[in-house]
Amino acid sequence: MLKYYKIESGRIVTAPNEDAADIVIMGALSQEQRSQLVKEYEITEHTIASAFDNDELSRVEYDDDFTTIVFKKPKNYAATDNFQFRVESFGIFLFKDWILLLTETEIPLNDERRFGKIDSLNTFLLRLLNYSVYHFNEHLKIINRINDELEHKLRTAMENKYLLSMVSLNKGMIYYASALNSNETLLQKLQLGRSFNFTESERELLDDILIENRQSRQQAEIYANILASMMDARASVISNNLNTLMKNLNVTTIAMMLPTFFASLFGMNVLLPFGMGNGNSLAFWVVILISILSVFGFFLLWKHINKN
Repeated sequence: MLKYYKIESGRIVTAPNEDAADIVIMGALSQEQRSQLVKEYEITEHTIASAFDNDELSRVEYDDDFTTIVFKKPKNYAATDNFQFRVESFGIFLFKDWILLLTETEIPLNDERRFGKIDSLNTFLLRLLNYSVYHFNEHLKIINRINDELEHKLRTAMENKYLLSMVSLNKGMIYYASALNSNETLLQKLQLGRSFNFTESERELLDDILIENRQSRQQAEIYANILASMMDARASVISNNLNTLMKNLNVTTIAMMLPTFFASLFGMNVLLPFGMGNGNSLAFWVVILISILSVFGFFLLWKHINKN
């Protein structure tokens, strides 16, 4: 991916070539493109790799000819991802009169609703950071709806697939909270620093971005705690249901032992009251009656104990 854009009349429009571009977007770099970045613009291989490293922390670095910013944003989510929300990094390289953007996924720079009016490269930088935070907010809204739906399904059906979905969601929330925390640290550095010479309106925009990022981080942490609590509660319910099942099985086993005991007792080869050896033809029915009464009496006793 290689695209050229320029700032014209407060809007971002497509540029015909690199010479006319204010913004260059590159992704999925070939070896030739990597070599060009290293030789012509003196961007190190490590810095290029950091821009595409999903585990890289957000940071800002100052060089003689350009400033490097690594920022985090959520990966685009599809229904086939099975509730696996992940984050990715992208690199912003600010030169004197143009910006290089390294990103794995395309960013809709032509979307005026999200980027608004662009007066300068600094404004574009802030709009780009704001877009990333906005993307997190949109995903958190989706996650909240998914969480409510999973909670409703778990109330009616205790299936493993719902619990596994909650585990995936919780993992995603941990990734989001970590990425947003890293972004917040970088935004605070930009807020306190004076290297970018932001105007008053740009500083107000930066303050708004920082507030939105902090709110998103807090939301991600809250959702992660809620999901963890729900999983713990479901584990307790499953454990309680298992204990109840084992108790009922034990009661049933004891109840089944009583008829077996009396049948074995009267089946011994010794003289017993009502035994067949005494010539009593009703002995069989006596054994059956005693067995039934013993089982019935046991369940009555068990019911009385449970009431108390």
